[in-house]
Amino acid sequence: MAALLEPFTAGRADAAAERLIDHFGGLGRALAAPPEHLARALGSDAPLAQAIVAARDLISAGLREQVSRARVSTRDPAFLDYLRLLLANSATECLHATFVTHEWGYLADDILAEGTTGGVEGDLRRLLARAFDVGAHGVVLAHNHPSGSAEPSPQDIALTRQIARLTGAVGVRLLDHLIVGAGEIVSMRERGLL
Repeated sequence: MAALLEPFTAGRADAAAERLIDHFGGLGRALAAPPEHLARALGSDAPLAQAIVAARDLISAGLREQVSRARVSTRDPAFLDYLRLLLANSATECLHATFVTHEWGYLADDILAEGTTGGVEGDLRRLLARAFDVGAHGVVLAHNHPSGSAEPSPQDIALTRQIARLTGAVGVRLLDHLIVGAGEIVSMRERGLL
């Protein structure tokens, strides 16, 4: 980690890496941390916290641009990389939605909810309001499991089926729900759970 931080730290890389590892446990969680958590972990090194956030935002914007220019596909490596960047290392569960046209053309994407380390509740009103705002015909949901497992829980399955029924009743199809783990992403549609 110190070698990666060196260009941003002017000789303080070892100390910064040690503080980040002590606080977050590793590079992935440090990179996913909110700016205020980075600032707290780095203490007086606010410029480094800002540089990490800026680098993350640049990578995210580049991946979002790539995703937005193509037909959305849950098998597209760029789309999956984008979801990994947004969700895989979060310390809490987050629910993300990608809104698409009837031909799977990208319209928008948003983090709809943040939960705890063990769960996130989807706000159906917010999901539907955003879908109507952008004129979506379909939505791909994704959420992470901070435990690292990408296996859908019984609660994930029940909630996904409920969301599919409700969104379908108003003309917005739930196309898939992806579970983002540490090393893989599981499609609930491919598993026959949707």
